[in-house]
This record gives sequence, structure tokens and C-alpha cells, in this order.
Amino acid sequence: MQALITPQFATDLILQHTPTLPTETIPLKNALHRTLQESLHADRPSPPFDRVTMDGIAFRAGEESSHQLQIHGLHPAGAPDPQPLPAKHCWQIMTGAKLPPDCDTVIPYEEVQISNNIATITAPYQKGQCLHLAGSDAPTNQILLTPGQRLTAGHLGLLASIGATDIITTRIPKITIITTGDELLPPDQKPLPHQLRRSNDITLLSAIKSWGPAITNTQHLSDTLDHTISGIENALATSDLILLSGGISKGKKDHVRPALEHLIGPPHFHGIAQRPGKPLGYWTKGSNNETQILALPGNPNSTLTTFHRYAIPLLAKLTGTQTSETITLPLASPITPHHKLTQLLPAKLTPHGQALPLFPQNSGDFLTPLQATHYLEVPPGNNPVTTAITFS
Repeated sequence: MQALITPQFATDLILQHTPTLPTETIPLKNALHRTLQESLHADRPSPPFDRVTMDGIAFRAGEESSHQLQIHGLHPAGAPDPQPLPAKHCWQIMTGAKLPPDCDTVIPYEEVQISNNIATITAPYQKGQCLHLAGSDAPTNQILLTPGQRLTAGHLGLLASIGATDIITTRIPKITIITTGDELLPPDQKPLPHQLRRSNDITLLSAIKSWGPAITNTQHLSDTLDHTISGIENALATSDLILLSGGISKGKKDHVRPALEHLIGPPHFHGIAQRPGKPLGYWTKGSNNETQILALPGNPNSTLTTFHRYAIPLLAKLTGTQTSETITLPLASPITPHHKLTQLLPAKLTPHGQALPLFPQNSGDFLTPLQATHYLEVPPGNNPVTTAITFS
């Protein structure tokens, strides 16, 4: 293992060496959670006309006599402009309808009594109420979405409204998850007293799925150098990102670094001054770093924590996704930092908006992190701290 570096320096190295994948054009219906790589503009004002926002009556303010108006007819949503409205008359009108050009106010049915084709206004009103005015959201050609945005359901609805049916996005990343360890069995097998059921592959698969779209593949390697070299070599040919779990420490059966050095060469780094996840290593392959390799420690808590701290920023850069600013949260009670290592701690949010750090017993503790809603990063120091930044 090399000299330990800080988490920030490790992040900087990863982002420096991570390219952004090429783009592709996909149908709008397939664009959910994909990363947009074009600017999209309003094709006409939004809304495109003065839109009625309540079912009720439409009229010219001030024309009513003793709060009463004669109903001239029905003006539904989707209808073109009607004939001019006679004085002291109103239209019954529907939500979403285009306001007739000679009307300026809408009163909802809840504030009108209708009898014998006469509408009686029963509550005070203001001229111009219950209207969504043309262009009040955006004028024609205003930029609505910019490159780097992860598309949500709301975004897709907006894109449909402007007729954007073919969307330029980043290609979906191809990710291979490689787990290691002779002591690990598939979850459907009964372990002997000295064995464990494998969990990191499903954990990482699920974490990737929670992050966003990806083409994923998994394999498990036995603890031999030849098998480790062969497995990684196969993954290098088909992957944008390889996530290894285990085999990256100093044990006699830890073959990940020797295998990667045989196939690629020395790492960009191996070892971070943090807990958990100190042995994490990072390699790239290709003239443009086409394949990214993160070698995560194998203990479950270390694997998941380092995925969130390092793999998610890597994936954001790989897909050209905008990242949010880090958030600093007050702590429910002060904690004393480690004097040399950055602590990466699961935490849960209290009803008062404070972060309550959780302290797993060790890197193999499954249960404690399950309570977490956030991860905290606490730099080394000698004095108690009352705030911490969050990640992922």
C-alpha cells in the first residue's frame, strides 16, 4: 500500500482521470433517470395562452349587475375563441380552457349560485383571478433544461409539453461488480461454521440501481492470483467501470493489487487516511482512461460506505451528471474526531434537523448502518466538532 492520501485528494484524482461517456439519442419514453446532454428551449410561451385554473364562470370584471350575470353558454377546454360575449353575460368555463379574449376574470363554482341560467356571485373577487397568464412561466426560446440534469418524471412531462420526443443523453455505463473471497457462498447455500453468505454483490447492484441506469454484470473470484487476473481481464474488455470488493488489503490471499499491476500497472492511489475503507485503490486503463477500476475493501460496511463516497462522484463524472453542493449538518451532540483518520459515519436525521452519528461496531456490522439516512465525513482533529458535511 502506498502512503495514505486524504479523501479529498483521492476524489480529485478520480475526477481528474474519469472521462465522460459518449452521447446517444433516445426516445422520450426511455429517458427517465438518464442524464441530459443538450439544452432544451420553450417552443412557445408557457403557458401558450391565458389558461383558466378553476371550473366556474368567465366574464369582464365590473359588468355584473347586483352580482348577477346571464350565462351565455359553455366554453370547454380545448375550444377555440368563442364569439364575442354580450354585456352583462358570462361563460361557464372549464379548467384548462383558453380564456376568451373579451374576458378577464374567472370565479369558481364554489363562489357562484346558478339558477334559471343566471349566475349570482356570492363572494368578493379580484379582477384577473384564477388565471395562469400566457408566458408567465417562460417566454418562447427560454432555456428550460440544461446539460447534466438527471431526468425525473417531472422533467419528462415538461419535455413532452414542448414536443421534445428524441432526447440526447449520455450512454448508459457498463459496470462489472467483482467480489472475492473463498469464505463466501451464494445466499441460497447453507454455510459451514467457517463460511459466510455473500452479500456485497447484491449490495452494490442495489446501490447502483438506486443511483441510476446502468448495464451491470457480476462475478465472484476465488482467492488465487490466476483466477483474479483472468476475471479482471475479462471485465476490462467489456466495462466502463469495474467495482471490486475485497482482496485489496495486505493479506496473503489478497490478489487484487498484484493482478491489476500485472494487467495495467501501478495504481493512481492505494490507501486513504480514512475509516472505514483505508485500503481503497484506484486504477484506470486505456489512453483516455476508458475503463475505471475502484477496488473497494471487502467488509460490508466498508464496501457500501466507500461506494457512496467515491463511486457515486465517479459515476456522476462518467455520465456528465451535475452534482449537488455538499451540505453541512449540525450534530445532535459533539463528537471527537480521530486524530489521524477521516471518519466516514452513517447517521440519521433527528426531528430537529440534526445529524445523529451512528457508530458501527466494525466494518462487518450490517445492522447499525440500516438506521442511517445520511453519511457524514468528519476530518481528523484533536477537538470535538459540532457539525459535519454529508455525502451521497
